[in-house]
Amino acid sequence: MPVRTLLALLLLAAPLRADLITETYAVNTPMAVPDNDANGIVQTLNASSLILQLTEVTVDLTTTGGWNGDLYAYLWHNNVISVLVNRPGRTTLVPAGHSGGGMTLQLADSATTDLHLAAGPLTGAFQPDGRLVDPAVSLDTTPRTAPLSVFNGMSGSGEWRLFVADVATGNSPSVQSWAVHLTGNAVPEPSAAALLALGAALLLRKRRA
Repeated sequence: MPVRTLLALLLLAAPLRADLITETYAVNTPMAVPDNDANGIVQTLNASSLILQLTEVTVDLTTTGGWNGDLYAYLWHNNVISVLVNRPGRTTLVPAGHSGGGMTLQLADSATTDLHLAAGPLTGAFQPDGRLVDPAVSLDTTPRTAPLSVFNGMSGSGEWRLFVADVATGNSPSVQSWAVHLTGNAVPEPSAAALLALGAALLLRKRRA
């Protein structure tokens, strides 16, 4: 087969972008969070994911009771964390934070409202808090440096850990359930540049023959 024809077939046979898939992993084991205890609780799930390269992670989190402004929570995977909740509503004028008890959250970087700035019941879609600082100093003005996109490019497989702590005195909350929704490529994206380089090498080899 002529080299040019072989190269053309390679380019046609290999898609330049793999299809995205979404997987969901959930934990539905309620657990009480100790009041005013920075050690908090950890719940772990193990994902046997087909995704080799994450492009988006979203999180569902449901809690009951407690004082929302006392809560600090993050998601851990592959030694990286995204801060989901860091004392929502806390400002210099409102150091106690959001006064409600219980949250039903769908957290996504693509949502329109920063959870920390949300008013009213903490129910619905929000951007994760993202403030990677000690909860004792977390404010509305704190830079947001730990969104869910910190996981992009990683494999979906392995441990995902949810950490939740109540860091101030008040009522004790409970985590009712949580889930991670993983979206990404199930196979590596082929490189058109690599295919062209292969074709160039084949052409050069033919000319030298």
